[in-house]
Amino acid sequence: MVVGITDIVSNKEFYNLVGDIGGTNARFAIVPVGSSELTSIKTLHCEKFETIQQALQFYLSSIKDIQISSACIASAGTVHLDAFKPANNDWLINKSDVSSALNNIQVSWINDFNAQALATTTLTDNDVVTIKAGIEQPDRLRLVIGPGTGLGVCGLIRSSSGWVSVPTQGGHSDLASNTTLEVEILTLLQKKFGHVAVERVLSGPGIVNLYEALCQINGKEILFHSPSEITAAAINPNPDNLSKETLHLFCKIFGSVTGSIALTTGSLGGIYITSDLIRNFLDFFIDSEFVQSFENKGRMKYYMTDIPIYLSKKENMGLLGATHYLNHL
Repeated sequence: MVVGITDIVSNKEFYNLVGDIGGTNARFAIVPVGSSELTSIKTLHCEKFETIQQALQFYLSSIKDIQISSACIASAGTVHLDAFKPANNDWLINKSDVSSALNNIQVSWINDFNAQALATTTLTDNDVVTIKAGIEQPDRLRLVIGPGTGLGVCGLIRSSSGWVSVPTQGGHSDLASNTTLEVEILTLLQKKFGHVAVERVLSGPGIVNLYEALCQINGKEILFHSPSEITAAAINPNPDNLSKETLHLFCKIFGSVTGSIALTTGSLGGIYITSDLIRNFLDFFIDSEFVQSFENKGRMKYYMTDIPIYLSKKENMGLLGATHYLNHL
């Protein structure tokens, strides 16, 4: 059981609990009721806990003299179901079990990338890097996209009552190829996975998939086995050539996919990238062919030219979005 929340005496301060469950990490924080200020932020490795209840117990055991009023947990996967497995995570989450563990307080659930999208509405100019200048059309859809453990895709639309999010599973759409090399890579990935979704290359694990495919195509030994190793080798002053080509392809394909989604959704409200992964090689990304690939849409290039693209520098976007959601219930 999670430490006794209802046993805390009535003169304690009231806080909301927010969480962000990804494929690798679970992040938690508490927020004073009515505030947006995250406190007591902790990141836990999911694999160290059999259930989310155990992770919550560990987190809450370190916090004293507060009373939890309500909670919002953002998670990868099909959060609209009563029980679900977060994408790229072995936990089976049963909502009623989590609520019971939290002494039956109200627990809201939102898609993790939905939360990140909502968090972009709180960003200031100092919180972003402009990847591509343009003109935002406030009455049109804003696209939020970000590679991490998978590829998150979400839309945002302004309404008279505030921002409305449009969660998607766009990371699972089909990967297309535009060059002979990309066809070779896609063929290898089809042999390995069958269906090849865009997040098979546009994610941390996707960087590894791209690198291994390039090694196979070029008849080279696989030297690196994780996204961090490959990106470090690519941005090294004396870079590993295949690692650098991997990152080059990643950025190019990411630009193409982002452009295709922008065309499909009419994202003239601007594009926000939220990705810890990309922030690890931000200078490389800025100098890459991402923008060129984004705009390379043939007869529709003119449509792409004025769409601005920003990258969030802000940390804990999922927690900020969960807080925003609670504060606007």
